[in-house]
Amino acid sequence: MQADDKGPIYPDLAGKVAVVTGGSGGIGAATCRLLAANGAKVAVNGRDPARIDTVVDAIRDEGGGAIGVAGDCTDPAAVERMRRVVEQELGPAEVLAAFVGGGRARPGPVAEVPEADWQSTLDGSLTATFLTLKSFCPA
Repeated sequence: MQADDKGPIYPDLAGKVAVVTGGSGGIGAATCRLLAANGAKVAVNGRDPARIDTVVDAIRDEGGGAIGVAGDCTDPAAVERMRRVVEQELGPAEVLAAFVGGGRARPGPVAEVPEADWQSTLDGSLTATFLTLKSFCPA
């Protein structure tokens, strides 16, 4: 699997274990594909197993190495489970791309945003990233 016609753009990624949260779509999925194209073994995380499988299958079809690990990164137990699966199947994570994010709050006047939607957005973006870093970075 090549990053372009000339070969990998970042050959130092070859053989590294990379974890991408929010890897089942958008920027996260593109990052998974590029990491794999540069020789990294990629753990694709998301909440939707079907979307995860699509990314993993695309990487494998191109000759790359990838596994899928479904889980909600706002749940500390799910993040710990993801870390254990990655370490068991691929080895310790050497690259961590925390792209997961989201929530229910939509653009509009602050006075009209329900507190539950605000909290959902904080959890979906900040708490998820914090929990991921907390779990993976000590290793």
